[in-house]
Amino acid sequence: MALIPPKGTRFVEDDEITALWLGLCGLIRDLHRLLTMYTPEETPKPRAVGPDNNFSVQKLEVFCSVVELGGVGRAAEALFVSQPVVSAHLKSLEKHIGAQLFVKDGRSIRLSEPGQTVYRWASDVLRSRRELDKSLESLSAGTAGSVRIAASMSAGNSLLTPVVVDFRRRYRDVDITVTNSSVEVAMETVRAGRADFCVVATDAVVDARSYEAELIGQPPFVLLAAVDDDRVPDRVGAVELAQLPFITPPGGFAIRHSQEAALARLGVKHRHVEIELGSAEAIKQAVSGGLGVALLWRVSARQELARGELREITIAGPPIRDKLYFVTRSRKRLTPVQQRLRRAITESIPDLLEA
Repeated sequence: MALIPPKGTRFVEDDEITALWLGLCGLIRDLHRLLTMYTPEETPKPRAVGPDNNFSVQKLEVFCSVVELGGVGRAAEALFVSQPVVSAHLKSLEKHIGAQLFVKDGRSIRLSEPGQTVYRWASDVLRSRRELDKSLESLSAGTAGSVRIAASMSAGNSLLTPVVVDFRRRYRDVDITVTNSSVEVAMETVRAGRADFCVVATDAVVDARSYEAELIGQPPFVLLAAVDDDRVPDRVGAVELAQLPFITPPGGFAIRHSQEAALARLGVKHRHVEIELGSAEAIKQAVSGGLGVALLWRVSARQELARGELREITIAGPPIRDKLYFVTRSRKRLTPVQQRLRRAITESIPDLLEA
């Protein structure tokens, strides 16, 4: 049977559609195999070639209507065509299938044994076709499909989660995977095609030959100290900053580079590092324990500040901020659902940063 996908359809973008399409092809092969099992008394004289698979879905719909409605006349009435048209479709289908589908039973007709097999197969084909149409419609509308997201630790933990949860709640047929890692790993995942896009915080220049990057936010940094740490005044300048004990991410982390660049703009070239910890949660615990101060995104410490568990230290000078990018592989074409989620992310980030 000739089933041609709509022009422009890219099944590699969605495993569900690929499975449906392969299922249809498998049904066709199963029909051809089953039809070879019947005896010559039940089928017309064998032809030199096997059953012709070049017939339309319309013929299957007409055939199933005759079976389900109990006759040619009722099927013709339901389909708003004449009985000769229905009969012509049945004869054409029998010719292409290479088997007699009905046998006379008094004044009525009933399915032959090959006809029973064809009916089961045709029902499956039509059901799969309806599922395929529905899935393609959802994919085109951007309400179904899959999205694989890579994110830097700060972006994934502090910003992406509420956006993705809200998106999945609204679009239940979308499969979303978010993987948090270092900026370098997230970028490589996108370049290698293992993620559709990434959201990363970095002060580095993105390679325009390999990636397309959009600046979607500038998260403000906040200097944190323990509520009862008397060593740290409520307001500091560049001289005081250089003397404070800092709790920082490990050297080599993108957030560490961003912190160093932001402090350098204030005139702080070197700072005293008390300890290096690999996550924002661990850093906040160390600050709360009085080990030192930390420079983190305000959104990462919003709850602790609101509950009075940490203290914000005012930094003299202009606000210091990080840079947040939405990154895709160069010339990567996002599917409708991926484009929809991209809009949700880029539209939500400013509100999340300033809340």
